[in-house]
Amino acid sequence: MSDVIAGRIELLEPLARGASGSLWRAVDRRYGAVCAAKVMRQRDGAEVLRFVREQAVGGAQGLGAHPNLLPPYTWVAEDDTIVLVMPLVHGGTLASALADHGALSPSLVAHLLRQLLDALAAMHAQRWVHRDVKPANLLLDATGSAAPHLLLADFGIALHESDVRLTETGFVHGTPGFMAPEALEGAGTSAAQDVWAAGACAVEALDPRPPRERPDPSALPARIDSALAGSADPAAPVLGRLLHALLAKDPDRRPSAAEAREALAVMTAPPSHWSRTAAGAPVEIRDRIGSADGRPEVPLDGPGRLAGVAPGLHEQLMARSAGSAAGAPSAAPAPSPAAAPPRAPSPPAVLSPPAEQDVPDTADTERFVRTATLDAAVASPPASQPSYEPQPSHFQQPPASRERGRTAAGVVLLVLALAALVGAGVLVVAALT
Repeated sequence: MSDVIAGRIELLEPLARGASGSLWRAVDRRYGAVCAAKVMRQRDGAEVLRFVREQAVGGAQGLGAHPNLLPPYTWVAEDDTIVLVMPLVHGGTLASALADHGALSPSLVAHLLRQLLDALAAMHAQRWVHRDVKPANLLLDATGSAAPHLLLADFGIALHESDVRLTETGFVHGTPGFMAPEALEGAGTSAAQDVWAAGACAVEALDPRPPRERPDPSALPARIDSALAGSADPAAPVLGRLLHALLAKDPDRRPSAAEAREALAVMTAPPSHWSRTAAGAPVEIRDRIGSADGRPEVPLDGPGRLAGVAPGLHEQLMARSAGSAAGAPSAAPAPSPAAAPPRAPSPPAVLSPPAEQDVPDTADTERFVRTATLDAAVASPPASQPSYEPQPSHFQQPPASRERGRTAAGVVLLVLALAALVGAGVLVVAALT
């Protein structure tokens, strides 16, 4: 694979590898800015479909500019290599933050959960369901000691309500431990499953489990009560009640993402007061990637604010089209209307009444057609066309010859009939004797 894909995306260094592909630090040459490039690992139809879904979410109205969503802003392909391009996020994921810091305070969890619910509310408003909400797909910007900034990513199995549903026996989509009970039972996709997964992520932030352990969904309520028991954090009571509602077994009893978001207050105190671990240590989201040669980076809301340093494909095609039009020989200019000699005014048209015609009715149709045909036949031909006289045919016989032929044929037929009658009489006499 070349270092530059489709003449636009220059791969610099790999950052992570996953089941569906590898993530690279790259340069978008169209903008001269650093970005993240997700290169597809497997090149079968299922993996191509994952990339198509991710790009479709990025193209959905308004979703690419949402502050808590990170869909791709473009894609490129060369031969059998497909690359999704998105802004580069430096702070890692919620999963890596939990591995570094352990359990988080209820206030910090409520802050992160509110951002996640806001992202899901925007997706659900556009009739998208993420279907893979988990800590590894929740990216964190490198905000340092400022308020953490969460972004929901990885839309490879996202589903739109208008998408064709294919029935797959015994197959479910999602990650064990973060799948709603009805999804595990094979129920259809719904936004309530994303809401349940958001609640499961919040419980994981309050009470982290080892990476390889698969939490039992039925044990989540007990984990909530255990993590929040005796907490002096002012966000703990509201957070506990909301998590129990988000994790309700009946999907119809769960609040929507927008309703759940409004149940959580926006943090107004300085982050140093609440951005802490459960043990009280400060939580800072530091840069886990670093910068590359001091180059500018594609902003988190996409490259819309960047000035392109290289024309895109559309601009290149328009430029070529304009160049071809300029180099083509121009046609002779039409004479100006002012240079043309004045045209004499035409006399006004006089409309004379049409000549009376016989309009045939249904009973006279045959007579009308015959009369018109005869009139056309007797009319003299135009001067410009030669007239043709009918010539006698060499195969026509005179009338007397035709009469003699018919008489001879009749005599022959009469003789044959008499012979047949005599033969029949002989057979009858022979049979009687």
